[in-house]
Amino acid sequence: MKRFFISVLAITILGAVASSCKDYMEFPPEGQVPQVLNYQNANDAEAGMVSMYAYLRSWDIAGGMNYLTLSELTSDNIIKGSAPGDGSWANAYNIYQFTKDEGQLRSFWRGRYQAIGFSNQIITKVPSIAMDQGVKDRYIAEAKFLRAYHYFNLVRAFGGVPIVDHVPVGPEGNIRRSAEETWDFIEKDLNESIAVLPDAVPSAELGRATKWAAKFLLAKTYLYREKWSQCKSLTDEFIASGKFSLYPNFYKLFRPEQEFCSESIFEIVSTHISGNDRLSNCQYSEIQGVRGQYGWGWYVPSDNLAAAFDAAGDVVRKKATILYRGDVTPDGDEIKGIEIMDGTSIPRYSGKAYVPSRFPSQYSGRDQNIRIMRFAEVLLMNAEAAIHTSSDAATSLNKVRTRVSLPAISNPTLQQIWNERRLELACEQDRFWDLVRTGQAASALATQGFSAGKNKLFPIPQEEVNLSAGQLSQNPGW
Repeated sequence: MKRFFISVLAITILGAVASSCKDYMEFPPEGQVPQVLNYQNANDAEAGMVSMYAYLRSWDIAGGMNYLTLSELTSDNIIKGSAPGDGSWANAYNIYQFTKDEGQLRSFWRGRYQAIGFSNQIITKVPSIAMDQGVKDRYIAEAKFLRAYHYFNLVRAFGGVPIVDHVPVGPEGNIRRSAEETWDFIEKDLNESIAVLPDAVPSAELGRATKWAAKFLLAKTYLYREKWSQCKSLTDEFIASGKFSLYPNFYKLFRPEQEFCSESIFEIVSTHISGNDRLSNCQYSEIQGVRGQYGWGWYVPSDNLAAAFDAAGDVVRKKATILYRGDVTPDGDEIKGIEIMDGTSIPRYSGKAYVPSRFPSQYSGRDQNIRIMRFAEVLLMNAEAAIHTSSDAATSLNKVRTRVSLPAISNPTLQQIWNERRLELACEQDRFWDLVRTGQAASALATQGFSAGKNKLFPIPQEEVNLSAGQLSQNPGW
């Protein structure tokens, strides 16, 4: 099941993606994206489609450090971890001392424009190919969904950005659009993809986008834009459909056997291909794995997060989310790691990224999918939207709480829903964005050095500003 289009993947990624990454770095990422495929026939179109999905798990998107650094290390959930002195540059993100020249910013920016380039090649080139119309329409819809996903992450990080919707790219690649225009573009792509994408996919295609994945991202877009009635309506549709349910065991939810389970809406597929590290290219779990045992030991849960679990009496999610040195997991693995860890007196690791030793690839973690969209978050979005629309917020919220043996809340407040989001989604790369979105960042991150007038947005990478000859305007405070 996980070896989704693996034969095509081997041909495409080792050729098209690898070479395009090399060539692409010679150009401004929002500018000239190389055409790595000729797009002459249906096979080319399929290869291009697989490239889009394969690139999701690359170092530049979700499988490397830039994604983890910007989304979590800047929050109160995560510290660098690892051994003292290893990668000391990363501590600057946790205390807001990074500069606009720092490499992770540029990697985040460039990687997403590279990914947008893969989508744009499908959207621009595939329409002229003589092939089955239904397959063609689906490829284009998938490309629009993934393009919206990448712009969603760009606009959260930087605010308004250049909107590139075709290849080749002209001067518009250096013209920064407003945040509202960027959000509008995301909504348009998602609505167009929803009209075409299938309701579900067969087991051989797990990992490809469905109508529900696009609806999830649209609901989350409404959440960020405070379009509460639309968010409530769309999440109500999810709940009423009966297609998704919470997986009963929170710990097992994050193990490889439960990939694409009843709670899953969209995952980035990670598959270990024995003897082929270039094809098994996702390092998401390896980076966070127990140092010297299952990985590098980076991006570990903070004391602040541990205290939040304790304050809520949340034993179940704490145990599944934080693996302390000396713990024995339900899978029978003793967590050893290192004795001295940077930033904390008690070494610990991310439980959600842990891959049990019974998997041959446990060190690399390359058999662990990256969970991007879960039904639990649908319920929490529904509860938050319900508060704003004077509707029932308790029912959806308490479904999430009941799963982890916490008592029901009769009349939840926004703060209680936000607190629930923190504990449910901890270490899933959402906390920093949530703090900014809900106006909590200035107080929650004050001791880390967060400045409300500066740090709500990351700086546009200075090299990109330079490459644009100054056409890309910098964010305030930078």
